[in-house]
Amino acid sequence: MKYDFIVLGATGMQGIIATKDLLESGYKVLACGRDPIKLKQIIKNVNYKYLDVRNKEQIIKIIKESGAKILLNCVELKYNLGIMKICLELNINYLDLGGLQEMTKEQYKLQNKYKNTIALLGCGSTPGIANVMAKYAVEQMNNVDHIDLGFGWNSNIKEFVIPYSIESIIYELTTEPVVLENGKFIKSKVCYYEGERKLKEVGKQNIYCIVHSEIYTFTKYFKKKGIKKIHYTAGFPEHSHKVLKFLIDLGFGSTEKIKIKDTEIKIIDFTREILKKNKQPKDYIEIENVWVECIGEKKILMECITKTKKGYEFAGSNINTGMTISIMAQLLYKKLINKIGVIAPEDCVPCNEFFEELKKREIKVFENGRRIN
Repeated sequence: MKYDFIVLGATGMQGIIATKDLLESGYKVLACGRDPIKLKQIIKNVNYKYLDVRNKEQIIKIIKESGAKILLNCVELKYNLGIMKICLELNINYLDLGGLQEMTKEQYKLQNKYKNTIALLGCGSTPGIANVMAKYAVEQMNNVDHIDLGFGWNSNIKEFVIPYSIESIIYELTTEPVVLENGKFIKSKVCYYEGERKLKEVGKQNIYCIVHSEIYTFTKYFKKKGIKKIHYTAGFPEHSHKVLKFLIDLGFGSTEKIKIKDTEIKIIDFTREILKKNKQPKDYIEIENVWVECIGEKKILMECITKTKKGYEFAGSNINTGMTISIMAQLLYKKLINKIGVIAPEDCVPCNEFFEELKKREIKVFENGRRIN
């Protein structure tokens, strides 16, 4: 069988969401990963191939056999550059969920090697939805002095549920973030507290400056608008933030190895496996607000609201990540994205078509409090 799409990391949460969304949209999908148990529980009769993304030869073989011309990379970000290089070598289109600042900068170094295909970076909720909302706002303005953006979320039951990839969370909360100040990139303090913000449908959140790729790509694509300042912040409900800080303080995010029954394992990998056993409470519902505020000759606040969706309860509000990479891959398949090279969503994703696809998935977009999809 020839497939329309191949999904790597299809047995993780975002890979499952992306695969499910593509299949529900009527496409042929090859799902690849290491542990198909949850994937096959959620998606019946899925076409699956075992794949270890550390094995380059295996990746090449499976991609060639799939016949797909578009690859969705939903694995941990540390593998992004290697998988992207394989796609470049095989002349197929590549999308990922983002690589934070350092990985994103390394990926852009491949720009001159692209002649026929696209590497679309940061196709999740944020980066992803945030980038398209920023594009929508910035296109309405003659000058943009600064952009603040981020996310905040909450739940109806105040018990700890891992919000998204523990590897990404640990990195974001322990790495010095780069911000744009007075037109220059500077380092901020790790997880710097930036105060309290009231978020639509989420409520008040303490927000913290964290490392994210939008600082880099917004500066790249919006520099003609005179951008001088960009800060990225994350908001966690207090009960969740306390647990995450506790895990970090105790060293559960370390990449050091420990020995368990004569087997060496990284502490962070051990933590991830333990957290997988942390089940959601019954009737648990999440809501997330991804927001972008652009300030220049006027102020435009964009907000995207995502709630737990029927059929995707296992993911909470995290559906907006896996669904977004699926939507962007479909827009590429339909040739509504037609650029070549290493690109971020704010440079190529058509806003109205993208927002309409979010609407189909019950994900709402607001401009200054008014719903626009």
